[in-house]
Amino acid sequence: MISYPPPKFEEQKSEIMQRYQILYDDHAVSAKSFADSVALALDTPFVMVALTNRYRTWYHCAHGLGAYPEEDLQTYFARMHLAQTRFEVADITQEEFFLSHTAGLQMPKFQSLAGVPLTDPNGKRFGTLCIGDRKTRQLSENELNILSSFGRLISNDICVKSAARYAVRDLIELENEKCDLFELATIDPLTKALNRRAFMRFSERELARFKRDNARLSTLMLDIDHFKQVNDVHGHATGDKVLSKMVAIASNVLRKEDLIGRLGGEEFAIVLVDSDAMSAAKVADRIRQAIKQVKFPSETGPFNVSVSIGVAEPLFNEASVNDSLERADAALYNAKRNGRDRVEIAAENVSPHGHAVSAGASTNLPN
Repeated sequence: MISYPPPKFEEQKSEIMQRYQILYDDHAVSAKSFADSVALALDTPFVMVALTNRYRTWYHCAHGLGAYPEEDLQTYFARMHLAQTRFEVADITQEEFFLSHTAGLQMPKFQSLAGVPLTDPNGKRFGTLCIGDRKTRQLSENELNILSSFGRLISNDICVKSAARYAVRDLIELENEKCDLFELATIDPLTKALNRRAFMRFSERELARFKRDNARLSTLMLDIDHFKQVNDVHGHATGDKVLSKMVAIASNVLRKEDLIGRLGGEEFAIVLVDSDAMSAAKVADRIRQAIKQVKFPSETGPFNVSVSIGVAEPLFNEASVNDSLERADAALYNAKRNGRDRVEIAAENVSPHGHAVSAGASTNLPN
């Protein structure tokens, strides 16, 4: 079911992130608990998960190396990716491979190293789990098996989190597309009010709730006075700006649950929930006064516009919100005939003590 107000993409994205508790893009995943466990299990001072570029930007897993630059460590340990199987070097001073190309790198003085490949389920290598010590050390077969077991655990953790990140990214893209489609289907591109079809659909829903809950509901028809002259004198581009500004002003007066839609040209409709005709007339007059105070720039000098508004309440025996809108439209034309720049309430909704809101005053409305 379509919902209103339209979904806000950033709110949807935040909900997805919280729901899956997955950090995306510029956020990093810390797996320090894995590194700490390896250090405890194998009694080693240094643990490093060296990864290819695709993973190292967001997955971090190390122990005992916080004082050294991450980039230097990744640069040094990248050479371990050349090993296709588990490896152990009890004394690296005897192996030139592990001593070369270290100039300028800030890192511990390793004496012994060991590591196991990190792979995806298809066997593709994406990193190495490495341990190091400042003294020579020969690992037992059992210790090497423990290291391999941790390698499988960390490999699985990286694969699961990587898949989750892709899933979240796809969900975010889907939500983005959904918001875009919602806007295309329901929003007038110029004014950002609801388009006619969406407004009528949401209004019918509010009418059903009005009948079900025995609530209050009011409809307003709003039209810019002498709008054709605005276009003729100041140009259609300026006229478009007037329309957009008018909707923005009205939206600031309305509540989140109220509806505003563009029915065509300079004609707009509003549905006020939980409001009777007299309350709606006060809201309409606030909109009227706010619009009248705005000065619009143009090549011929600044100018003002005024609006006329008709107000009506739906009746319980009416099958469609169209009936109430038609009576609000009739009240709108009464406002036009009575001098424009005013609010008129449909005759069926005028109480013995309430009359139309005249231009610049609302003294006939109840306080």
